[in-house]
Amino acid sequence: MVEAVGGRSSITPTGGHTISHPSTHSHVAVISETCKTHPVRKRQRMAVQSTEVVVVGNGPSAICLSYMLTGYRPYYNGLPHPNEFLLAKLVKNKEISVVEQDLSELSEGLEGRSSNPVALLFDALTHPDADLGAEMPSCLTWQKEDIHFTPHVVLGKSPPGGAWQQMDGDMHTLSLSNWMELPSMPFKEWLACRKRNKSASGSSSMRNERASIADVRNYYCDFVADKGLSGNFSNYSTVTSVRKVYQLRNNVDEESGEVEPCCSNVKQNHSYHWEVRGYRSLYNDDKAEPVREEFCYHASYVVLATGTFDIPNRLGSPGEHLPFVYHTLSGFEQAIKEKKLGSNSDPVVVIGAGLTAADAVIMARRNNIPVEHVFRRSATDTNLVFKKLPPMMYPEYHKIHSMMKGHDQSYDLYRQHARHKVVEFKEDQKVIVEGDGREHVIHCSAVVILIGSRPDLSFMPVEGRNLGIVRKCAIDCRHNPIEIDPYSYQCLQEPGLFAIGPLIGDNFVRFIRGGSLGVTNYLWRRRVADKF
Repeated sequence: MVEAVGGRSSITPTGGHTISHPSTHSHVAVISETCKTHPVRKRQRMAVQSTEVVVVGNGPSAICLSYMLTGYRPYYNGLPHPNEFLLAKLVKNKEISVVEQDLSELSEGLEGRSSNPVALLFDALTHPDADLGAEMPSCLTWQKEDIHFTPHVVLGKSPPGGAWQQMDGDMHTLSLSNWMELPSMPFKEWLACRKRNKSASGSSSMRNERASIADVRNYYCDFVADKGLSGNFSNYSTVTSVRKVYQLRNNVDEESGEVEPCCSNVKQNHSYHWEVRGYRSLYNDDKAEPVREEFCYHASYVVLATGTFDIPNRLGSPGEHLPFVYHTLSGFEQAIKEKKLGSNSDPVVVIGAGLTAADAVIMARRNNIPVEHVFRRSATDTNLVFKKLPPMMYPEYHKIHSMMKGHDQSYDLYRQHARHKVVEFKEDQKVIVEGDGREHVIHCSAVVILIGSRPDLSFMPVEGRNLGIVRKCAIDCRHNPIEIDPYSYQCLQEPGLFAIGPLIGDNFVRFIRGGSLGVTNYLWRRRVADKF
């Protein structure tokens, strides 16, 4: 419902309080909960758009949420399930959508590789016993019910797919291909159809049941189009501010004309809505530079689905700002494409011992570029991620791990520096490293630092530092995820704000889909409660 409040268009606010129109002896004041790091700048007046839900980010978690908010509802399809307790609950409520059931009861007793119970529930329903190697069919069937459509907009910086759109398309996923899929669109069936379609650009490839990155990002774009979700997506959109706006009614003294504050506890006694501002980059074939168009949404709820790949972690070493130092795999890849790096280059220094660093080594090998690999841990450290990957499924990563240990010397252009750290980067493209109690110099053409990343929540008050499990610390998917209610995914510190995906510690697509179920279930329960 849309109401005119104080001369501006706004949605009916959240918080259990309605807003009446101002009378002769009162006026409406609108205040925002923000911080000094987000000063209000003068802008040209723009049309304010109202919707119920704004989703920030357009990766697979946001796509799945849009699918469910559009009105798609999951029902138990009657197939057997290996978990007898869960099966009994499903049979009992077969005619009721899972969205309209008690998620805490359904997910009780489930265990798996996520700490979020609804994520485990969704995974158990769509991939029963997946961790045991089983390939059982989904226990869900999906029905489009227009009555459950929830107005929403999904804001993302790229085409649908989020960070998957920025990755090297020749790489392969860590997860199995069917674990990358979204509801009601099996990945293998989509891929087979794509191979039959001669007009499809590029080639599709599978490696040990793992899909190429190019196939995954095409799958997500096709999912949005095929399911009729395109109208909910605003691509190439950058969010610059998210703030909660409270509706205040201050009384005016009839004799003095002075404004009297209405109360001392704004958060408890007043309704609010969310204001989301930013800009879209509109691309025109006639212009090289995109045109920037600002937007402003008012919404009852905001869902954070940004992922965690926005800001690369840094070493903090002197000279790290120099132009030959890269902090992303995409930056390294672009340098190769632009012929800045090649087989005749001096070695590239790759820093890090994770899978992304291994991807950089693989990319260098593919282009016959010499590599000096620097990492702090021992190559035999049991905490390295390679220990968790089955060798038969991930031969390329185990080959890199073998090279790190010095066992595989098939690539003459690779040299490892285990238990070393960077001391300084020099302008003359020298890197000083320290290990075994001494320093030595590496002459290089480029440096690629790949030691993890964190989300960019600069559009939030205090950069979202009030939302984590550890207050006042930056959000980090491993060490300080956003603290949520485990069933609704609502932020414990900020009612009306939700978080899904890697921001809450779920990094695999098969688990991030659970957030869409939790959010949709909450909105349904809230809607039912508002009727009474």
